[in-house]
Amino acid sequence: MKNNKRKPNMLWIMSDQQPGYMLSCNGDINLNTPNLDTLSAYGLNFQRAVGGFPLCCPFRGSMLTSVYYNEA
Repeated sequence: MKNNKRKPNMLWIMSDQQPGYMLSCNGDINLNTPNLDTLSAYGLNFQRAVGGFPLCCPFRGSMLTSVYYNEA
């Protein structure tokens, strides 16, 4: 029997050196991000998400592979 339920699409938007609070949809009055605000209004905005590593490359690698970065 075929399952006809549609799975939701997921879009990850990642930028270097831009914290999540630096979006106008998250309350920053110094930036105007209308396109990201529209995406946030129609989707999910994880305002309390935390990265597993403070640098972009190890964090992106762990996010894509589900393996936690280990400096050993």
